[in-house]
Amino acid sequence: MFNSVALDVVIGLVFIYLLYSLLANIIQELISTNLGLRAKILKHGISRMLDDGTESKELSKTFYEHPLIKYLGENKLFSKPSYLSAKNFSKVVIDLLRGKDVKPGEDFATKIQQSFDENKTLWGAVGINKETLSYLKSLWADAEGNVDIFKALLEHWFDDNMQRVSGWYKKRIQLILFCIGMSMAVLFNLDSISIAKKLSRDPKLSKALAENASLYMQTHKELGNQMATNDRSHLADSLQKNLSETQLDSISKYVVVQSNMLIDSANSMVQNEIKTSNEMLGLGWECQCKKHGNKICISENFHYWSIPGWIISALAISLGAPFWFDLLSKLMKVRGSGKTDTDDKKEKKLAAK
Repeated sequence: MFNSVALDVVIGLVFIYLLYSLLANIIQELISTNLGLRAKILKHGISRMLDDGTESKELSKTFYEHPLIKYLGENKLFSKPSYLSAKNFSKVVIDLLRGKDVKPGEDFATKIQQSFDENKTLWGAVGINKETLSYLKSLWADAEGNVDIFKALLEHWFDDNMQRVSGWYKKRIQLILFCIGMSMAVLFNLDSISIAKKLSRDPKLSKALAENASLYMQTHKELGNQMATNDRSHLADSLQKNLSETQLDSISKYVVVQSNMLIDSANSMVQNEIKTSNEMLGLGWECQCKKHGNKICISENFHYWSIPGWIISALAISLGAPFWFDLLSKLMKVRGSGKTDTDDKKEKKLAAK
């Protein structure tokens, strides 16, 4: 058998991390959307592919000025697309190589070869960087001059690079979540060490918080499915998937339309779940002394372990809500399996009283 008190303490901590991680994820999504973070990282990835990491950005600039890419942007403020399919990437690269003046049924292979021979695109006569040109020539050689095979190889190149770009995005998100988590830890005095001490010293408090966690999981069962489909890392991974234009458009619209809903969700969470948990644990900066009322008081709430406690909380929040939701689901199953019939009867009698 396991120690139910210790389990309740762990569940209480995980529940707190879940609530604040959900709030942090909402804030992070608002920041990413309004700053166009996905679009900027995607553009950087495309520039790495086409400009060979040099100061000259002519080829990637021409790439983004192509009508197909240009009009994927939402508006003037968000002029660069956040998502791009491998199909569109290969289409634009081939267009740049073969030039604007093409006729139906014309042999594209000859024009692509001409572009390689002249070391520049036939679309605006833009020069191609040495390393990028060398790699494109190798793909063209592998395709044996077949445009369809060359197109497939370009798409494979794009997919491989987008895996790396997705990694860049996730690292940025991780850093943003940590900064948000640290800010919330200080603002709400979310000290993991103090919380763990309070829960371990007060079994009734840890049990009450665990029951709140159980109730929350029961009333928010759909949250797991939402995080599975709209997980932030999933959205980052979609950079590397060969999505259709309809899917790309729907994702972009979803991110924009969700802004007001995210703000409402954040406000509701702070006013309800987080406020209740904070009151139970006595978190925050309010004076405990009745003479001073509910004034902000740092001296009564700050301890020498507060800073490492905040850092632990920030690191926990940076792991993201999906991680804590999944862990809490598993812990609740363990807690449920550990109950006996006698325990259930005792709880029902206490509830009746």
